[in-house]
Amino acid sequence: MFALLLSSTAASACRFAQDAQPAQWDEWSSSLFAADVASIGLDKQGALDIITVRVVETFKGPEAAAATLKVPERMWASCGLARPAVGARVLVALNPNSDTLLVPLTEGYSQRLREVFGKRHDP
Repeated sequence: MFALLLSSTAASACRFAQDAQPAQWDEWSSSLFAADVASIGLDKQGALDIITVRVVETFKGPEAAAATLKVPERMWASCGLARPAVGARVLVALNPNSDTLLVPLTEGYSQRLREVFGKRHDP
């Protein structure tokens, strides 16, 4: 039963990451920002990708210049998402439970986010 609950929660998060509208990001996240991927590595056990990003625009939450994210390595395949390449622009969402979602970000979607959140930070 517990495994079924975990798999349905993961599947729900995957659908959310792929299909979320800007207002849904607002509900889910405590921090939401656009960033450029600076580096990608693995933790010592190989279960987590350690992704360092340079924040380029903050939509919600505290402003920062950089962030280091720990993303379960299995998330990419299980959610059908591509691991971002160094230099890629991504949308990073963190929720109060310290869950991280990281998805590709286009300029068009950035504009939609600005319409919901306003423009706060763009170095």
